[in-house]
Amino acid sequence: MEEKPNNPVKFELVFDLRYQDTDSRLAATPRSLLSAMQEAAILHSEQVERGISWLSERRLSWMLVQTRVEFTNFPPWRSRLEVTTWPSEMGRLLSRREFVLRNGLEPVARATTLWAFMDTARRRVTRVPSEVSGAFRVDCERALERRFRRPAACDPLERQENFPVQRWEIDFNEHVNNIRYLDWMLETIPTDTYRDFVLRELNIRFQKEVGPGMNVFAGIMELPGTDPEERRFAHEIRVSEPDQTIASAETTWVRPDKA
Repeated sequence: MEEKPNNPVKFELVFDLRYQDTDSRLAATPRSLLSAMQEAAILHSEQVERGISWLSERRLSWMLVQTRVEFTNFPPWRSRLEVTTWPSEMGRLLSRREFVLRNGLEPVARATTLWAFMDTARRRVTRVPSEVSGAFRVDCERALERRFRRPAACDPLERQENFPVQRWEIDFNEHVNNIRYLDWMLETIPTDTYRDFVLRELNIRFQKEVGPGMNVFAGIMELPGTDPEERRFAHEIRVSEPDQTIASAETTWVRPDKA
């Protein structure tokens, strides 16, 4: 990965799609594209000197609340991709960050994300301090003009998988990284959908943290639709102790020739 010269607001990151970032079709996975967005956001914070070390010394962190993504295509192995990211709102409690991914001039994905600021000592949301909000310049342009609506309820469940949390899944903030939630949800997608369709839209809302030693249950329900070339699903991630929902999502899948 390499950082590109950028303007005072937007941050750009260029990376080459590795073999491990691809699926059985040698195409980029949704995980790899979301991981690139995450890396760009972190490096943008590092660039303005409000990165991981600065935050951890003050027991502070950003926490992802919701992500909405539209995927245009999934580029092939060894593609050189570019991520552009910028904050479009910097509120007292909630902030918004935008992402655009391109393969040369070809669009790959657009995303809008909602973030809360967290006091990691108390494990609760706190106000964004002026030392952080003042470090970023805001551009109100939207990468994706979508409201942050709640995903459809996943009731009744049609399928459920169990995933014990592994040690390697815990990140610097001492909880499971948000990318892992997507992995759990995609594992419940029916085999024929995963084989014959590609992910077009993702709307995922994070509600609780997941820590070491927990057991996670990923459930799925297909949503009604009228287009035979499209499938939609509601997803839910739960933990058993205590019994609560920790994330919910909607996904929309289309035939590759429609993507």
